[in-house]
Amino acid sequence: MIKHWKPFVIGATTMLLVLAGFYMFFPTSQKNSIYPSVLPSADTASQLDAVTITPLPTLRLIRGNEVPFEGKVELKQTIAGRFAQNVTVVSFQATGEHAEKSLLKIVWENGEEEKLSPGTLNKVFPPDKRAVDIVVNGYSVHERRLFKDSNRSGTLTWEIRYEPVEQ
Repeated sequence: MIKHWKPFVIGATTMLLVLAGFYMFFPTSQKNSIYPSVLPSADTASQLDAVTITPLPTLRLIRGNEVPFEGKVELKQTIAGRFAQNVTVVSFQATGEHAEKSLLKIVWENGEEEKLSPGTLNKVFPPDKRAVDIVVNGYSVHERRLFKDSNRSGTLTWEIRYEPVEQ
């Protein structure tokens, strides 16, 4: 294959010269018949056909996927805006030793606290409640009576949807 590269280069160069000569002696027209030559302007458009677009409220997502931890951990979640409204806990899962002691804590505007245990799915809160703080607590400890408790590894998975509110 290495021996036959010269005829290939000569053939490619010849085709390039033939195409260049063809386009030089027979130029193509610049008009393209697919697109219209005159486009309607915005001034001539009818106002009756105008569409008003109202933006949807921004929906934010707080998510953690198999976040590893050891022992006890408190993960405070950042909320866009001052409050979170229309809060929906899509899922909250925890693994590890004594993972049932892990919890998802939501602090509402009036100071009330809501604590959710692992295994919670599709928990929807009323739209008039506004969350100030969302904290994910993980717990994975080997508990012993006589000796010091020893930390164990665990994972946390959560997904929370909300609408940010500034007022």
